[in-house]
Amino acid sequence: MTPPSATLEDSVCFAVYSAAQATVQLYRDLLAPWGVTYQQLLVLGILWREESTSPSRIAAELHLDASTITGILNRLEAAGLIERSRPAGDRRAVAVAATEASAELRASVHQVLGCVADAMNLDPDAARSLIGTLHDLRDNMAGADRPSLRSA
Repeated sequence: MTPPSATLEDSVCFAVYSAAQATVQLYRDLLAPWGVTYQQLLVLGILWREESTSPSRIAAELHLDASTITGILNRLEAAGLIERSRPAGDRRAVAVAATEASAELRASVHQVLGCVADAMNLDPDAARSLIGTLHDLRDNMAGADRPSLRSA
């Protein structure tokens, strides 16, 4: 087991956090002309691939809770980028799909992704290795015990 670091710069948690913050800030800057956030882009990416899916499947794929997805979907729907419908026969189910209005954004996303990839400055092998390491880290953190550390 790795002992906790005495300084932020030597801390794995801070390195992951600060890299994520820098990445999201770059996406924020690049996506500003379309008024879309990185989380919204992730949802649209799923919908462009799946055509239509449920909010719960989106939440599961993005490792987010249902209330977070609901807020993202509300903002995307208000912007005209997605639509929600109820499939015939099951009034409780909701289907989410991207609209034609999201096509301009979809066509431009490749430029954004390219800019982010260039900024990361990783060769393909390093990128694959980092992705694997981060997925393992995420899974370990999600499955970690959560003991009560407060004294009674």
